[in-house]
Amino acid sequence: MNSANKKNIITSIIEAFFISFAWMNIGNLESTNILLVCIFLGAFILLCKKEESARNVKIASAIPAALFAILYALFDDLTGGLENRFFILIYVLFSMLGLFFMFCELLNAILSFAKKKSLKQDPKPFSKRILFIYAGLVFVCCLPFFVLNFPAVMTPDSIHQYAQIIGAEPLVNHHPWVHTIIFGLFFNLGYSITHSTYLGIACYSVVQMMLVSFGIAYAIETMYEKGLSKGVRIALLLAFVLLPYNLMYSVTVWKDVLFSVSVLVLTVTWMRIVSGFTTRDGILYVLSGLGTCLLRHNGFYAFLISALILLIAMRKQIRPYLICSALILLITVIVRVPVARACNVLSDDSVYAMCVPLEQFGRVIYNERPLTDEQRSLIEKIGRVEDIRATYSPQGADPMTAWVVEGDSEYFHEHLDDYGRLWLRLGLTYPSDYLAAFRDLTMGYWAPMNPQQTVFFGITEYGYDLHSSSLTNNRVSVKICELIYKFYTMIPVYGTMYSMGAFFWFLIICIDICILNKKKHRILPMLPVIFIHLSLFAATPLAADLRYAYALMIALPYIIVYCLSEDSSSI
Repeated sequence: MNSANKKNIITSIIEAFFISFAWMNIGNLESTNILLVCIFLGAFILLCKKEESARNVKIASAIPAALFAILYALFDDLTGGLENRFFILIYVLFSMLGLFFMFCELLNAILSFAKKKSLKQDPKPFSKRILFIYAGLVFVCCLPFFVLNFPAVMTPDSIHQYAQIIGAEPLVNHHPWVHTIIFGLFFNLGYSITHSTYLGIACYSVVQMMLVSFGIAYAIETMYEKGLSKGVRIALLLAFVLLPYNLMYSVTVWKDVLFSVSVLVLTVTWMRIVSGFTTRDGILYVLSGLGTCLLRHNGFYAFLISALILLIAMRKQIRPYLICSALILLITVIVRVPVARACNVLSDDSVYAMCVPLEQFGRVIYNERPLTDEQRSLIEKIGRVEDIRATYSPQGADPMTAWVVEGDSEYFHEHLDDYGRLWLRLGLTYPSDYLAAFRDLTMGYWAPMNPQQTVFFGITEYGYDLHSSSLTNNRVSVKICELIYKFYTMIPVYGTMYSMGAFFWFLIICIDICILNKKKHRILPMLPVIFIHLSLFAATPLAADLRYAYALMIALPYIIVYCLSEDSSSI
């Protein structure tokens, strides 16, 4: 045995040991469990058989792996229940090393494969037939969920919008008023024809199902035009229809649904325009860009940053991109300001965009950290300190935003600079509280954990005399819905399709592949999804609500296919 083989065996033994140690910790396994022997031997055999990778592949694997190990240590308790600080340090360090080696070797294999293999392309002309076939298939798959939840799935958010439509509440921009207007347009259309509230709501549901169906179909059609195989296109279709939350969302009255479909169409349109710009691309760019900017508040800022980067990247042929981007931003500003004022739309309180800072500030008070008389006095000009301690929720920012809104919010906004300085001083004094608050409120979007909220069924009993009205036997509906809700929790791998944190890491891997393969221009279509997801790290109100990351969830399969396909464009 030569020295290289000996070195490889020793290295493999060390890495396999740390990997099995990590699994012992994160899996809560006893050190005597025979499964750890299987994990050690399996890791050792695979490591011994791996091929030597290029230096750039090793670097591209090591950096995300190190980030993964650090973030996982923030997410999960790796102390093993120990009390001695020295042993805790060893336990955490060994576990992090195991996570690093495991993720690094996995990335190494993925990146090496992606470097050698790519999905073949044979470009084809646009086909209306293909578009309508896929749209019809998606629509048919959505229909059972429409029947089960007739006339729609409506939560308190949806019902607040319904109340604005019927004039029971003033029009307010908390949930983007443009979406409320769209909902109201089709509700009133259905109601004017049938004089039935439920059929009015159903009219909107059907329109939303159609828009979702054509959005997914157009994304698949784009893959058809790029010449990707029928098998790939069928896989993309199944990636949508085999996940019940996609079908349930298609009949849920939330702005997140049409917003996410807009982001998907924007993403696949950008995949096309980096290799050439057509009139169809321009029209869809504007329409999907407006949907991104107007249907959720963070979409505007994500689009603005993404569009600026796109214009810089496409500066040599900037004109069509500049015209479309400027038109989107101009219309957005007009709708958000003068048109909203003309329609007497009440402004949304900006405090809802400060969820993470408010949660960090509240964590210090919740933990009963000492405050100076000046700090306490400034805090109590808004509301009582005791109210924060009584209502604070580590994984939900609603109590903190309510504390400001229901207190003296006018004083808060007038003295925002004073509260900004207070937030900064408390952060410098209690950094561990701020880190813990950030972790607890955002971890669902970067850590591999279960979502806390996925789907709802029927109409939430919340007033305005709206009730669930399923078109099937109610007992059957309940049983089917319960099965749908629990199904993903019983099946490994499939359950990962519900994890926003896992999708975040898949996105990072896609970016890594593009950089490694010297196809950085392929990151451009990912930018809206990237910045929308990053915005959740500052403004998410809940720790793991799937709908907030829904744009990433439906766009990622197309991003994966795009970054693995042959390159036919250059900038």
